[in-house]
Amino acid sequence: MSRSNPIHTFISQLLRAVLSAVFVILCSRWLGPEGRGELGLVLFWAGLLMMGNDFVGGSNLANAMQRFSLSALFPFSLAWSAFMLLTGFVLLMLFGGDSKMAWMVGLVSLPMVLLSIQYNVQQGLALVKQRNRLQLLLELLKLLLLVSFVSSWDSIDLGVGTAIASLFYALLLVLAVSTWLLRKPLFSALATAEKPPKVLFTDGFWSQIGHLAQFLGYRLSLYSLTYWLGTAAAAGVYANALLIADTIWIFANSFGTIAHVRILRSKNAVFQADITLRYALIAVVGTTLACLFLAILPSTLFVAVFGHGFEALKDTALLLIPAIVSVSAASLFSHYLHAVNRFKLLFLANVAGLLLQTLLGVYLIPRWGIYGACVAADFGFFLVLLVVYRQFKLSNPNARLHGVVRIKGMLKILKQLVKLA
Repeated sequence: MSRSNPIHTFISQLLRAVLSAVFVILCSRWLGPEGRGELGLVLFWAGLLMMGNDFVGGSNLANAMQRFSLSALFPFSLAWSAFMLLTGFVLLMLFGGDSKMAWMVGLVSLPMVLLSIQYNVQQGLALVKQRNRLQLLLELLKLLLLVSFVSSWDSIDLGVGTAIASLFYALLLVLAVSTWLLRKPLFSALATAEKPPKVLFTDGFWSQIGHLAQFLGYRLSLYSLTYWLGTAAAAGVYANALLIADTIWIFANSFGTIAHVRILRSKNAVFQADITLRYALIAVVGTTLACLFLAILPSTLFVAVFGHGFEALKDTALLLIPAIVSVSAASLFSHYLHAVNRFKLLFLANVAGLLLQTLLGVYLIPRWGIYGACVAADFGFFLVLLVVYRQFKLSNPNARLHGVVRIKGMLKILKQLVKLA
């Protein structure tokens, strides 16, 4: 069984973020803001379809594996994914208004949802290192395939389809590797399929509807900006600002993943609360330092990296800093609530944040454009932080960090992580 080492996970997430950033930078330079926005919309619809798939095969699958056999969980997860893929494709063809968009979404979604199920199986089996390596391999293959396609076709004006093809083949290859690594438990589960437990539906519903609200909080502005402003260019700039945020969130993502696994494996409430607070503090310090570094970078650097049309990118990213820090802190408390099966509370927190962000966005985006979307996100995600932290404290009224916690100690940990990276 792989050890869930936080430093290994951090380094893996950092390398993954770097490769993902290079992929997006190349897409931005070759496609421009409009093409980057179109790519963002394809990934928005694909992500939305995956949210539907994850009602059964999502992170609740990892939780359910602690109580039920894989034979009772995996076969039905596959059947549900087939149903969601078909349903999503048909709905996009009928109501999406763009058959090309529907085909691109369907192409990316097929291996994406199947790989997502296997990631959650690895989470349930505590194979964190294996999953980290597969996620890193995916980013590397995406980048290599994109460069290969451009070099082979001797053109840089290849359109969104080139990026989609790179994503599809990379996902397909990593899915094949993942299936091979998990062949024994997966094939055994298919051969001895059992009736799925009811909890797979009930927990899955509340878990995933909360994740759906969270996903919409992150990505709905891509659609809103295109709808209100009549162009995908602003969505392209906002998508790259989210890329910067995703890179900064490696502290929360790394320590949140490890905390989740350790909370699942422990019945000690004091330990669960302690590790949540400790990792939340480290994540916030690391995120804040990264935001300060972002603030001192010159605007010209962003244009030099991403290309013309992204002059507003730095201002957009700076306006998102309150949201970035809020998400970093909220992530650890959300992982805690998820690991202890408090799905309804997570749902309420994410829906409250989404509603506030959407209402503010409807008013601010037509007036302030992309900056209005940033302000709406700041208020929405801060509300999520307030709700999840309050629920954490209600569940652990006496929660406090055990042992000595010093700023110097946290900075030392962060320095070690950077050196190892």
